[in-house]
Parts: sequence; structure tokens; C-alpha cells
Amino acid sequence: MITVLLPSPSLDVTYLVDRVTVGAIHRPREVLRLPGGKGLNLARAARRLGAEVRVVAPLGGRIGDLVEQLAVAAGVAVIRVATASETRSCVTVAADSGPESGGDLTEFYEPSAPLDEAAVNAIAAALDVLDASGGWTVLAGSVPSGLEPGVLLAMLRARAAAGDRIAIDTHGPSLAIIDELRPALVKVNRFEAAELLGAGEGVDALELASALRERTGGTVVVTDGADGAVAVNSEGAWRALPGEHTGAYPVGSGDSFLAGLIVALDRDASLPTALADATAAGAANAQQPGAAEFALPTYDEIRSRTRVVNA
Repeated sequence: MITVLLPSPSLDVTYLVDRVTVGAIHRPREVLRLPGGKGLNLARAARRLGAEVRVVAPLGGRIGDLVEQLAVAAGVAVIRVATASETRSCVTVAADSGPESGGDLTEFYEPSAPLDEAAVNAIAAALDVLDASGGWTVLAGSVPSGLEPGVLLAMLRARAAAGDRIAIDTHGPSLAIIDELRPALVKVNRFEAAELLGAGEGVDALELASALRERTGGTVVVTDGADGAVAVNSEGAWRALPGEHTGAYPVGSGDSFLAGLIVALDRDASLPTALADATAAGAANAQQPGAAEFALPTYDEIRSRTRVVNA
């Protein structure tokens, strides 16, 4: 079982348009509404890959109701912590063409509402009663104010003591808990790793991953966009070569990558195999709009051509 702690859920809305013109009215030809935030993207991708997943998330208001309904419809079990604040929305506008869009994505991310003491206590209580029998507990996404690093550390330590392996995919001050937590897996992108380590922008992903492994003692994976990813554990280091799999819709690719990684490791795959699965999931995600909405035949085809080499 994969348990996801998602402190910052959202309703993710994607508008598909021909072009984006500042100051103009836009009428999308298609609208996607998905249960989002990194943890729900991860959970839906893992479910698509055949895993059993549950998400602990603070949800509030009518948008929170909708996020829960959409997640359950996608096969994800939701342990809801009720909050007084309306759950946020995040909007992506995907344009096909146009001199101002350049084919790029335009994104609007509302901030997460702070968590009050009651919500924090409810999250801890929800995690405490969940079984943990050698599965995974994953912290995914940003951590809003009110959930202090020390409290978060205690929550995850309790899950580890109960038998789960811990995976971390966050950024900012909360990422620093890895030194005391020493999780089984840290997955970050190159910029997040460099920020934590105080390294320059030009430092290679392998060097960053190795430095983080020295601090945690566990497996570390550092993603680097279209340049692939590197993974380091006690047995060695590997680099995934994604090839020509870049797509036009990268939103959620990092979350789908982590889903592929966790699902494979949960099935006792080797790290190189898990890295290949993760790379294929991330690349498949980018082939169509909507985070974690990739097609399994696309995943299978990309997976057959994904290379992992010794780093």
C-alpha cells in the first residue's frame, strides 16, 4: 500500500486553447478538471500503474468536495481532514500556437491556505490509525504554513516506526528534515537539490544526488527535465536517458515519475529498473494534457525504448 501525505491539495483546471493573447477573451475548446496537488497526481499515476493508493489531505469547501469526488472516481482512497478554508484551484492554459504563447504553458497557482492547529492534529491522528506493513508513506508537494518541520518530522517518524518506508518529494524549509529523518527515498529536481545544498546552478545532477545521499544514507533520485534523471543508492549510480520523449504537456511529469519509481520499488524492482519505469511514466505524462492522465500503451512504448546506464 502506498500512503500519500498531501498537505497542499488543489483542483487542477487545464484550458486548451489555440493561442494566448494578453488582454483578450479566450474560449477554451476543451477543459480538464482533475484532483490535483503533487500527491494526488502521484496517487492517480500510481493507480494507473496498478498500485493501491490512499491520500491523506486537508480539504475544505465545495472545491474540496469536488477534489475528493474526482479522486475517488479515479480509484484513489481519500482520508479527508476537514478544514474551514476552501481548497485552492490551480489553472494551466495550454496553447497550441501563437507568437505570444510560443507553444508554452501559462500557469496560475493559488497559494495553499495555512493549516491551523486543529487541522495539523487531525492529519497526525489520521496517519496514526492507518496500517503500515512495509509499504510506503510519501510526503508530496509543498508544505503550507502551520505544519512546522518538527511536527512533520514526528509524523513521518511514526510512520517509519510502524513499518513503512518513507519517501520525500518537497522543497523549501521542509526538505531539510531529511537530515534527521533519513528517509528511504528522496526525489527532488536539480534546482531543489541545489537550493538545499547551497550549490551553484551548473552543478551536475549526479554530484547533487551523491551529496544528498551522504546526508540521508538512503536512495536519492535527482530529476533534470529533458536531460533525464540520476539515481544513487548503496549499490551504485545510474543515469536515465529519456531519448526523444519530450512532450508539450510537462505538468505532472515529475509526479508521474515518482509514481513509477515508488510502484516499482514497492514491487521489489532494482533501482535501475525502477528508474526506467519512472522515466517512462514521466515522459508518457507529457504526451497529453492533464497531469497523470497518460495512456498505458504510450507508457509501454516509451518504456521499451528507455535506457538506463551506469553513471
